[in-house]
Amino acid sequence: MEVRLIEAASEIGAGTRGTSMGMSALRVAAWKNGSELFGHAEESILRDENDVLYEDDKSSPNAHHIDGLIRFESDLAYEVYKFLRNNVFPIVVGGDHSIAIGSVSGTKMAFQHERIGVVWIDAHADLHSPWTTPSGNVHGMPLALLMNIEKKGNNRPRMFTLDVWDRLRKIGSNDPKVLPADLVFIGLRDYEPEERAIIEEHNIKVITVEQLRKHGAKAAVQETLAHLSGCDKLHISFDVDSLDPSISVGTGTPVPNGLFLDEARDLLTGFCSEPKTCTLDVVEINPALDTKNAMAENVLTVLEPLFPILRSR
Repeated sequence: MEVRLIEAASEIGAGTRGTSMGMSALRVAAWKNGSELFGHAEESILRDENDVLYEDDKSSPNAHHIDGLIRFESDLAYEVYKFLRNNVFPIVVGGDHSIAIGSVSGTKMAFQHERIGVVWIDAHADLHSPWTTPSGNVHGMPLALLMNIEKKGNNRPRMFTLDVWDRLRKIGSNDPKVLPADLVFIGLRDYEPEERAIIEEHNIKVITVEQLRKHGAKAAVQETLAHLSGCDKLHISFDVDSLDPSISVGTGTPVPNGLFLDEARDLLTGFCSEPKTCTLDVVEINPALDTKNAMAENVLTVLEPLFPILRSR
């Protein structure tokens, strides 16, 4: 199978700047370590809309700069759709985790009549919406949007915000892109009461770091695949803040007690060996917050084993 790297350098959804340099940080790490990562696959570089970060944001306090996401997420969705329809495996390198709005929508566009399972490897639940968000940062909202779950909260979003939210929700189709039963969290350990309520109400499967460590990452892969056995295609979304901060602080919201590199490597090699897996996100590498590009160098060691696996499928 052919593999394509898509540079999705949008950092509109994050509260701190720097994730737009994630792919560049990986390139530097590959050059320094003599890696052939960027010789394995062609690259597709999307135009970002990060210029909106310099503009006044008073129009949407409950979803900062959400207007800048429409064109970007639509373009990303089409890019993912295009490659999947041509039997190319897209690895989407962010950018912040709001890019999953486009990448998961693109996966659903390519397989409109099939069930899409999503594996969310992340310290955070990303189940907020403009009604509940404590920060207004859209990278904490993609799953609520993709599943069309809108828990009412204390916020009072403006009509402008809700209009753009609805347009994002409808990229590719009006229907939810993924069902709660077809979502699995791995490494989740930092979330708010509103997000916990959604997880409990919809009985969404969570594999904690402690559970993973008890039985091993390979067992967690098998448990996840068994849970998603009714799905036709799988989308894997890997946020580097799922990793333990002892590995690197080069991400916007590091959380203690995370995954180790060998565990992340076992997870991603396991999922990429599964024929149903069709798309991978890698998000939230932020060299502006890092020391000596450690996060990118470490993530590189997780990504390198995936290429021979994918190419041999």
